[in-house]
Amino acid sequence: MFRMTRFSPYDELFSFQRDVDRLFNQFWRDLPARTAAAPATAFQATQTDDGWRIDVPMPGIDPQHVTLEAVGNTLSVRAQEPGDAKTGPRVLFEQSITVPQFLDLEKVSASHRHGMLQLAIPVKESVKPRRIQIAVPDEQPQLVGAGR
Repeated sequence: MFRMTRFSPYDELFSFQRDVDRLFNQFWRDLPARTAAAPATAFQATQTDDGWRIDVPMPGIDPQHVTLEAVGNTLSVRAQEPGDAKTGPRVLFEQSITVPQFLDLEKVSASHRHGMLQLAIPVKESVKPRRIQIAVPDEQPQLVGAGR
C-alpha cells in the first residue's frame, strides 16, 4: 500500500549535479548560435610612442574591398565584396571605432599584410608634450669685496 523510502543525503547532491550538468550541456549546445551573431573579428588597440596602433584581423578579405571612413572621432572599417546584378554587394565586415579626442584622425595611415589591417593613428601635436627653453639674461659678474 504505502511504500516507505529511506532518506539519503546523497539524493540531493546527485540531483544538484544533474542540474549543473544540464546547465553546462545547454550552454555548450547553444554556443555556436551565440557566437554566430557576435562579430567574427575583434580589433586590438596598442599604445605606441607616437599614438595608437589598431590591428583588425581580416583573413581572406582582399584589401581592395576595404574602405575606411573618419567622421568626427569615429573611424569606420567596412569590407564589401562586389556581388552580381541580382544580389548586389555583400558586406563581409563592418565595425566602427570611437577614438579619443587627443588622436588625430586627419593623419591616419593604414596598411594590410597577411590578413591583418593595421591602422596607425598619431597623437595630435597640440596634445604632445613639448620642451620649453628657459631664457637666462646675461648678468654682469659681481665683484665681492674681501673687507666685509
